[in-house]
Formats: sequence, structure tokens, C-alpha cells
Amino acid sequence: MTAMRAFASLSALSLWLVLTLSSPDARAEGGGTDDTVRATTGTTEVGYGRKFGLGFMVGDPTGLTGKLWVGRTNALDFGVGLWGYGPNNCAGRGLPCDHFGYHAGTLNVDYLWQSNIVRGRTQLDWHIGPGARSIWYSGCAGDCFALAARMPVGLDLMFANPAMLELFVELAPTLYVVPQLVDLGVEGALGARFYF
Repeated sequence: MTAMRAFASLSALSLWLVLTLSSPDARAEGGGTDDTVRATTGTTEVGYGRKFGLGFMVGDPTGLTGKLWVGRTNALDFGVGLWGYGPNNCAGRGLPCDHFGYHAGTLNVDYLWQSNIVRGRTQLDWHIGPGARSIWYSGCAGDCFALAARMPVGLDLMFANPAMLELFVELAPTLYVVPQLVDLGVEGALGARFYF
């Protein structure tokens, strides 16, 4: 339930920031193709002048996150962290569990398509894309690995000042294929990245 509260809180904060900091005439009207013009007119530098970001995320998983822009609307998103916090969070997936605590390490990589919703002094984008997650865990009797396909969907909030900051929230429907053939789950995280 805390993940839903965090998602709702970040969504409300994002909406408030967009409504208070964006001017009505600054909304996207199709946009141009010149990235340098857009980056110097009081908008964010994330994805335009600054292509690589590192930060942190809280949720499932909790850890470090990175994003590398490979095009105007495409990025590689990756994360390394801890997975499985909560009572019996890994139950039903054939994974070993104890009552509370992180049970495993995780690595995910996603290819994202990102599209603009609002552009102004703040920029709100949404993203979607296919990806994969690997999970390794301890306390098992042999099969200490899980593999999943995932499809993250989320919101990204960027600012003109500070121009190197991106806040994000995402939910990722997940299909575990190893060690069990078919097992569904939903992962979610919110976080921040700082771009270089």
C-alpha cells in the first residue's frame, strides 16, 4: 500500500509543479527538430544537452538508476538494486523468503520511447518500453536466479532550473519466465536522476 501512496503523492506533486510553473503559451505545439534551440529557450537540458543521468530509485526495486538518451525520443534505462522488501514479497514466485528485509539483488535494462505532455519551465513526459529484469538471491538450494520480461510505463518531470534534474515514477507489469514458466507481477518505483 505504501507504493500506491508514493505513486499518488509523486503524481500530485508532478501535476502541481506543472500547473504552477508552466505558462499556458509554453505548451508543446508540435515542436521543432532543432535540439539546440529548445535547450536554450528556458527549458530543461535533460535529453537535449545532457544525455546521461545517474540517480536513485525507491520501490521495487530500490537502488541506483541510470538513463542514456540514444535519440530525441528514445533512451536506455537501467537499474541495479535490491529487491523483495516486505512480508513474503517473493511468495508465489518460487523464491526463498523470510519475513522482512531485502532478499535479492537485481539488474534491469529497458528501451524507452518518451513523448512530451507539457513543455515550459517544467517539462512533463510519459514513457513506455520493453525491458528485462534479472534477479539473483541467496538462501536457495540451487536455482538462485530469476528472469523476467517487463514493460515500464511512467511519468518524467524535468525542470528549467535545475536543468540537470529528472524526477520519475513508473509501474512495470512483469512476466517472470525463469524459474517458473509464467508468473505475473507489477513493480513500481519513484526516483531522481542527475544529468551530466
